[in-house]
Amino acid sequence: MRTFITMIYAVLGIIFCLPYHLYLHFLAKKDKDKAYRKAFKLVKGFFGSVMFLAGCKRTILGKEKIPDDIPVMFVGNHRSYFDILSCHNAIGFPVGFMSKEEIKKIPLLHLYMDDIGCTYLNRTDIKKGFEVIGETADIIKSGHSMMIFPEGTRNHGEELLPFREGSYKIAQKAGCPIIPVAICGTDNIMEANKHNMLHSHKVIIEFCDPIYIDGLTPKERKAVLDTIPDIIQKTRLKNLPLATKK
Repeated sequence: MRTFITMIYAVLGIIFCLPYHLYLHFLAKKDKDKAYRKAFKLVKGFFGSVMFLAGCKRTILGKEKIPDDIPVMFVGNHRSYFDILSCHNAIGFPVGFMSKEEIKKIPLLHLYMDDIGCTYLNRTDIKKGFEVIGETADIIKSGHSMMIFPEGTRNHGEELLPFREGSYKIAQKAGCPIIPVAICGTDNIMEANKHNMLHSHKVIIEFCDPIYIDGLTPKERKAVLDTIPDIIQKTRLKNLPLATKK
């Protein structure tokens, strides 16, 4: 019943909010910042209600570590579609996501992703991939934070998948700090369950200390970036018992 109600609500919400998307689309031509802020409020409310219906019980840690005066690039592990919902609302200010290009095939959904400044990575065309990296960096330069999942796909294993180093070029081009984000428990809401049925579960999102790479030499930058997967994994494993408590 939880799965049916949540799915129906999500589909109807996407459909009935279409007029507001059109309003945001035209507003962005005049005032992109204002359109971003209004889109954030719309999506935050929608995501919040979907998480409530799905039984997502979040605990947010380390939010005070996020700089409040400059845009940043969030880098997280990827376990579930609920990663995006949970992190978007946990961050508390407008943020876009780099997603795989295939998402654009889902009817209407990509329209709202466009509204919050998402970009779409073509994983087979290197040239187009570099163009999207540049586009994403430009969004950050304009003052809006972005989040990426360098594993490249949802991973339900105990170990993280290798991070795609090209993703870090976004922060390098934008000259922005990187915030590692450890995500724990989101796949237990849907992906880890038989037939992807929804079950209520605890989710832990922890923001780690900012990493500044601007001004570092290539060797220094690589050494710092190589620590990010380990930071995320150690934080995730630390929080795993909290996400499994009744």
